[in-house]
Amino acid sequence: MDLIPAAEFPFLALSTLFARSFEGYFVPIPDSPQAFDARVRSDHISLLESRVARVDGELAGLVLMARRGQVSRVAGMGIIPSRRGQGLGGAMLRPLLEAARARGDSRMVLEVIEQNAPAMKLYEKLGFRRVRRLVGFVGMPTPEAGALEEVALSECARLLPDGLPWQLEAATVHGLSSPVKAFRLGPACAVVADVSAPALGLRSFVVEPASRGQGAGRRLLRALAAAHPGKTVSVGAIVPEGLCERFFLGEGFTHPSLSQWELELDFSADAK
Repeated sequence: MDLIPAAEFPFLALSTLFARSFEGYFVPIPDSPQAFDARVRSDHISLLESRVARVDGELAGLVLMARRGQVSRVAGMGIIPSRRGQGLGGAMLRPLLEAARARGDSRMVLEVIEQNAPAMKLYEKLGFRRVRRLVGFVGMPTPEAGALEEVALSECARLLPDGLPWQLEAATVHGLSSPVKAFRLGPACAVVADVSAPALGLRSFVVEPASRGQGAGRRLLRALAAAHPGKTVSVGAIVPEGLCERFFLGEGFTHPSLSQWELELDFSADAK
């Protein structure tokens, strides 16, 4: 097997390989260059440090690597169906772990679907440990008219606390772009993936600290429902368990069938 920097491949070819590598996966990933480009930019993926696996002359899979400061993240690792079950996952990832150690990264993180038992087993075998369970929400809020104001994504990002998972961090929200939009109602702010989609996907939802617990979030959620009648509102499984249950479940939301684990490999422990 050869591991080749993803930057050496045409962008459109990477988008296609990414989709092929996740065929039959828990969450379908279409071959969409626009979506792939958005993922690369918002998640701070480095195509120089990402790798494409080639086996017997055939592209067999890829690992997308992201970096922020001294933290690395496996932003996606997939293998085409015909090459699965051959031990490629570990062979693809081990050199990237060593590269992260060599450049002085403090830790590497990733998210894995909890129901994906083989992937969980692989990552834990490589030394990753479970940090926290990540959950999502889905529901149809009670519509309640409100004067929504479209604002810059930075309006929401600046309110986000430290310590959130990578996909919820302020840096990720800052990196999002059209068709993503941010809306504000008083002290509450929401980031919506695409208002034209069949369902409203919330990428971020936050209330100014001094106004929490006073119903501002509920009013915003219901105003979004009123502005887009009949649409389900969904939150991906990227929210730390216990952080928002009271709010979303109180609004009649339920958890979807899939959840994730945030995993971490602490390189600083190697020196102890």
